[in-house]
Amino acid sequence: MSVPSPTSLLIENLRGSITPFTLTFEKGKKLTIIYGENGTGKSTVSDAFDLLGNGKVGSLDTRGLGVTRKYWPSVGKTAADVKVTLNTSAGDCSVSLVKNDVVVNNEQLRPQVAVLRRSQILGLIEAKPADRYKEISRFIDVSGVETSESTLRRLINDKSREYEDAATRVSENRSEIERFWVQAGRPGSDAINWAKQEIQQDQSHLDQRKAAVDRLITLWDGVLAQPQKVIELTSQLNAAETALQTVQTELSKLTDSVASDYLEVLDILKAAQTHFHKHPNPAVCPLCESSEKVSGLADEVNRRIQSQGLYSKLEAAKKTVASKKTAVQQAKLRLDDSKTAAANDAAALEAYCNKGKIPADVVVPTFPMPTNITEWGGWLLVHQDKRDQWASASGDCVADKKFISTLRTSLDALQNNETSARNLEALLPRLKQTLELVERERKKFTDAILSAISARVGELYEATHPGEGLNKISLALDAAKRASLEITTEFGGQQDTPPQAYFSDSHLDTLGLCVVLALAEREAPENKILVLDDVLGSMDEPHVDRVIEVIYDVAAKFRHCLVTTHYGPWRHKYRWGWLKNGQCQFIELTRWSFDKGISHSRSIPEAERLRSLLTSSSPDPQAICAKSGVILEAVLDFLTQLYECSVPRRPGGAYTLGDLLPAIDGKLKKALRVDHRNEDSAGVVSYTEKLLEPHISELSRIALVRNVSGCHFNTLSFDLLDSDAVAFGVEVLALIDALVDHEIGWPKNGKSGSYWATTGETRRLHPLKKPN
Repeated sequence: MSVPSPTSLLIENLRGSITPFTLTFEKGKKLTIIYGENGTGKSTVSDAFDLLGNGKVGSLDTRGLGVTRKYWPSVGKTAADVKVTLNTSAGDCSVSLVKNDVVVNNEQLRPQVAVLRRSQILGLIEAKPADRYKEISRFIDVSGVETSESTLRRLINDKSREYEDAATRVSENRSEIERFWVQAGRPGSDAINWAKQEIQQDQSHLDQRKAAVDRLITLWDGVLAQPQKVIELTSQLNAAETALQTVQTELSKLTDSVASDYLEVLDILKAAQTHFHKHPNPAVCPLCESSEKVSGLADEVNRRIQSQGLYSKLEAAKKTVASKKTAVQQAKLRLDDSKTAAANDAAALEAYCNKGKIPADVVVPTFPMPTNITEWGGWLLVHQDKRDQWASASGDCVADKKFISTLRTSLDALQNNETSARNLEALLPRLKQTLELVERERKKFTDAILSAISARVGELYEATHPGEGLNKISLALDAAKRASLEITTEFGGQQDTPPQAYFSDSHLDTLGLCVVLALAEREAPENKILVLDDVLGSMDEPHVDRVIEVIYDVAAKFRHCLVTTHYGPWRHKYRWGWLKNGQCQFIELTRWSFDKGISHSRSIPEAERLRSLLTSSSPDPQAICAKSGVILEAVLDFLTQLYECSVPRRPGGAYTLGDLLPAIDGKLKKALRVDHRNEDSAGVVSYTEKLLEPHISELSRIALVRNVSGCHFNTLSFDLLDSDAVAFGVEVLALIDALVDHEIGWPKNGKSGSYWATTGETRRLHPLKKPN
């Protein structure tokens, strides 16, 4: 997609633009030169582009005013009055200030703008390496790669530590297994093979052995508890029987103290009381069936029973006897059950010892056991040590299984750690190789970019300072410092010399310009507007001419290039066609004032001024002769220098037409011809020959007209016709039209070997050398 060309720039109330200022760009010309003396508003134009593309006013940065926007508006204006509008072939884009914020209208048409000022250019050379690096960091931004390198470097360190840890653990695992092997009596050839064999063995016999021994212990412990239990239950039975005898004696004593008839009557009364509970309102006495005195009979029975004092004691004694009898019965039952259980436990122990699956090395008690349980204690005491042996055997089974498990864990850990160590040992060299590769490629990438920039800087610098041997410029990152850029050159045979140490201000200026131009070229220049604000600075005359040529060449790569300058010779060279007029637009700023602000005029080449004088409806003979004479002197000066013609030598080197015209002798005059390049619609190129000899001869004949009419007040001019002055002007214009391409320039390039030519060979001047 083609980038729209700028057609005009409107600046309103920005710094020096007190009144709206419009800058119109000529179609097809990528370079605009804005000439003006100091204080005419050149920096305001540069700032307008800076605000448009970057949202800032850069000329104030070096003056300590870049942060505040207070001084952006013109005097007497506010931020809301500031506006910059760029009109392009695709539409308009404008920026304005709203509450000191830069607001862009039509963002998609906002241009990319690079503004380079002399202070920035010189500062790039004189800046500290770290500050200098910032200017190129965007071209060699490898922060992502550097982050990856750091991550990879940390990974290598982590894996190195992991490898050391794994190696340490392998040593510890081997030591532990060897310790087990030594404890086992060093069986087999080595500890590791022994451990592998041990963990492969079937461990089920340990479970079976432990189960058998644990069963034996359980049965033994069951028998062991029975004698004491029987003794305790026997003691409880004896106590219950003693208590029963005691309460029976007490009941007998109580019974003996009561009359026999009392007990019989008491039984009858208790039976009657029971009857009255069931029949509380009888009609007759239940004993005699008499109805007499039947009322209150139940209450009387209760009174008579309660009146007998021994009744409650007798009843309580009977209940106590009954309770003690029950206790004796229960104690006998518990004792019998315990004896039965003891006999069963003893039988089970004996049966298991005689027929159970007990390991052969386990010692069992001797049987039979005593018949009387009370005698078991002695038998158990005799065999108690065996019970301790059984517990030890069971514990040994657990220890053996735990040992095998520990051995298996140690062996697994050894194998895992050995595997990890081997993997890390194989991985680390590859990681280090990868890091070296990434570092090498990063350095290769940055070095390639810096080398390309350095080469381009060298090319531009050589074009500015040809043959001086100062083009070996090097831009390199300091390996010992992060984000540090060094600029060095070769000087007097010394390598890596900082140019600030030996270069003049002019050389440093051009070097800085070459560096920023080389950098600017790398960022899609076809999409960018390049603004060079007063960059010629302290450059001397020959270097300025070459810098101008460099700027012409570089400008062609950009969307548009704008150069502001107060360098006067540039204006004069433009007027004389010594610049590539066809590629540039020359605008001259006039004096700035509070009334008009910034204003400009069009700078007109001298040949065009003469053409304008000749086409005037009322031509001025004196002006025509004066302008024609100056142009003719310029043409003759060019030819005599080009062909090294002999002219009178005098102080100051000022030559007149009388000196220059005769210097072109007859042989050279006849040989002078210019080929004009033509190209038809099909692109076919042809040349038309133009002879200079007829024009030079005719001008030699009528040159006196210039001296009489164009230089001084002279009465002889009264006798000359106006047509003579016009004819002189026409002949001079014909000569310069034949020699010069007003769009490209003068034929100065003699590299072809047979003629002098303009750029693109639109004019070819023959011969290359003056004929003998």
